[in-house]
Amino acid sequence: MLHRPIIIRPKNVAGGCLAGGSYTEVPRHVTLPYDEAQLKGMFKRFDANGDGRLSKEELRDAFKSLGSRAPGFRAFMALFRADRNRDGQINDDEFDILVKYASKIGYSIK
Repeated sequence: MLHRPIIIRPKNVAGGCLAGGSYTEVPRHVTLPYDEAQLKGMFKRFDANGDGRLSKEELRDAFKSLGSRAPGFRAFMALFRADRNRDGQINDDEFDILVKYASKIGYSIK
């Protein structure tokens, strides 16, 4: 969906445009990148079974909610990068690595 910017036209006291005035565009839709604390909270919410670890399926669901176009691939890459003990899950010790990986991808709040 495309959003049109809001155009603000400066006015003088008589109600007309200022001579030689410029127009300012203010975007209607602003995107802000997630910070690491927000990403960490988001990933923790996807621990469906409450065991304190994220499985590949839980990671896939988390990346899907972040708006990833390929959540299965992102889950695979997250496990490849962050799963240091190679048990197929992200535990508390590996969580910071996962968050840094997701932060580098550049997901944003829309």
